[in-house]
Amino acid sequence: MRLLIAVLSPGTARRIAAGMEIRGFDALIAPNGTQALKLLSRERFDLLILHACLPELDGFEVLESLAALHHPCPPRVLFLCEPELCASRPALADAVAPICATPEKLCALLETLAQKPLPKLAAAQAPRTAQAVDTFLSAISMDRRYKGRAYAAWLLEHLAPSPVLEERSMGQLYRSCARAFGTTPTAVERCLRVAVESVFTQGSIRGIERFFGATVDPERGKPTNRAFLLQASQQIRLDHSLADTRSPNSSEMHHSPAAPTRV
Repeated sequence: MRLLIAVLSPGTARRIAAGMEIRGFDALIAPNGTQALKLLSRERFDLLILHACLPELDGFEVLESLAALHHPCPPRVLFLCEPELCASRPALADAVAPICATPEKLCALLETLAQKPLPKLAAAQAPRTAQAVDTFLSAISMDRRYKGRAYAAWLLEHLAPSPVLEERSMGQLYRSCARAFGTTPTAVERCLRVAVESVFTQGSIRGIERFFGATVDPERGKPTNRAFLLQASQQIRLDHSLADTRSPNSSEMHHSPAAPTRV
């Protein structure tokens, strides 16, 4: 996972980078707010630790500008700020920590935050994401009468803006979807399978060739549920970019963003 570090102290930034690299993260340091925003607009990061009082462009401005970008895969944000400053500003961060927190404590919080299913910035643009997903499913002619279409839409609305979820097992994804719909994981798996197979037997050949390749045999080349979801989420990010049409630990995926966590 990629981490962007934008904090006031260069020494603290280096200690955080070292601590996170030991944990297997790829860390990059931005010296000021302007550089941080430039990197965020050009590259994808899974995590961002952002200080409120950065030079050139402060952390609040960086966060608000990042939200305005409608990034297809926004990072999970740990915001370093004193409580009295954050109280009167919009909460777009996934977690808030005091400026005086030690690098060790911040590394531990970042590691926990990395497991958060849906970044708050992604949840904030959920309507745009939902529209992009619906457009994709319509393009491949997945019939709305199938329950599996609703399950596919829910799963893609989470997978498209949060690629980290692609590492989860299908069992975990089915359970999360089942909780959201009040059904069973087995029902989600079965209905999704029916909907996916319907696309490759009755759906749009043009849509199948566009999104899944002309070499796919509609009869014999039906992808698994997992392969379908991964390919679909990647195509939604690529073709729609979600920017034009529209990362405390939580074990479940959800639509409503939770309040920032404080340490």
